[in-house]
Order: sequence, then structure tokens, then C-alpha cells
Amino acid sequence: MTLEKQTGRKKKIGCLLIPGMIAGIFILLVIIGAILIVGDPVEKVDAAVILSGDDGDRLEHALVLSESDFFHKLVITNTSRTTNARLRQEAISGGFDRSDIYFTSSQVNSTYDEAKAVLELAQNKGWQKLMVITDPFHSLRTKIIFRDVFKGSDIAGHWFKGTTWFMTSEGWRYTILEYTKLFSYLIGIK
Repeated sequence: MTLEKQTGRKKKIGCLLIPGMIAGIFILLVIIGAILIVGDPVEKVDAAVILSGDDGDRLEHALVLSESDFFHKLVITNTSRTTNARLRQEAISGGFDRSDIYFTSSQVNSTYDEAKAVLELAQNKGWQKLMVITDPFHSLRTKIIFRDVFKGSDIAGHWFKGTTWFMTSEGWRYTILEYTKLFSYLIGIK
């Protein structure tokens, strides 16, 4: 085989290899993001729980779902007086009656704390079914933690999408952070 034919063949392989590698990387990134997103079928529940740690997307989602008559009671995990007051006012402005808004009794600092506080409130109120509302990238770890803490209770189970998360620096930040927290929880760090 002549040198020209070998060079031409290498160019053809290179032209096929690079797009194939790009496609493979894209598919891998989609899978990494999609693994974090889980959910249960939406059904009527005793109360919806919005977890702390976001900028209002969770409450906004709860307001939309409450209009569909899935629930009438809202649980907000206790983080601070200022945040609690703001979320209560936003929930009232969105249509919730003040008497249907509950806060967990203990202040929370982690998803694990939230699950324990929500369990305590649910037991005190006699609730059997809850809907936990969080961000898509946070849903897998939330589901694992709540299932662990609730041990058999019915828990049903945005911008973060499994197919596009890697296109923003925020997506990378939350994905890396979420996998770090998930791994930490699985090895026993709560």
C-alpha cells in the first residue's frame, strides 16, 4: 500500500472516529444526568412537602399541582424564620389557606434531617401519603433517603433535564454535587 493510500485511510478513520467519540460523550452525559431523575406517579395525597434549598421552583411546582386537586395541605421544611415567612406568604398568595400550611418542628440542615422532621410531622398528623417535591437533580437521593427514613411509608415521590444538564455550568455544579452527596450517603455519611 502506498503512503498516499495509508494517509487517506487514516483521514477517513479520523473523520469517523471524532464524531463517534463526540456522540459517545453526549450519550454518556445524558445517562449521567438521567440517572439522577426519578419520580413516582402523581396521585392524591394527604399533604405535599417542599424541601428547602431552592429559589422557589419547588413551591411554584406545588402551587401548580395543588390546582389539580392532588393535595390541599402543604409542608415546608423549617430552615429559618425569614425563609419560612417568605414561603408561607408566597404559598398564601398562590392560593393555600394559612391553616393548610405546616412547618416541620425541628430546623433542618440536610435532606436526611428533612426526612426525619417530615416523618415526625406526618405521624403526629396521622397522614398516610405524602408527595415530596424537589428538583429533578435531587430526586434520586431524596427518594433513597426518604425511603430509608420512612421504611415502608407511601412517598410519592424544572430546569434540570437529563438531556441538557451538561450544557450549563450550573448543571455541572449540581450534578457533581449531587453525585458527591449521594456517594457520601451511601457510604454512611449523613
